[in-house]
Amino acid sequence: MQKINKGQVARSVRFDIATDKNEEFHTIFRNDVLPILKKQDGFRNELLFLDDQHVLAISVWNNLDSARKYESATYPQVDKTLRPVMVGKPTIETYQYDSLSTTV
Repeated sequence: MQKINKGQVARSVRFDIATDKNEEFHTIFRNDVLPILKKQDGFRNELLFLDDQHVLAISVWNNLDSARKYESATYPQVDKTLRPVMVGKPTIETYQYDSLSTTV
């Protein structure tokens, strides 16, 4: 994991969905993954971006410690849950998070 200063962090996970598994992925994510995330200390939000079979999931955390704790203690369970609908190994990155608004 990259070194990050204090403050919120965003954790990105990129992977591909197996052929003909899009509907199953959405069901697993909604019914299994999101409830796990919502129970994690420091979890703030999840953003899910899809382009055909490509997935970019971004979770926002209160701080780096919360994200690290999730990564080591809980993410292996999430990965195992999603494994039947994934192709290959996911790419995981962590970033310092800064929210900017353009609302008028």
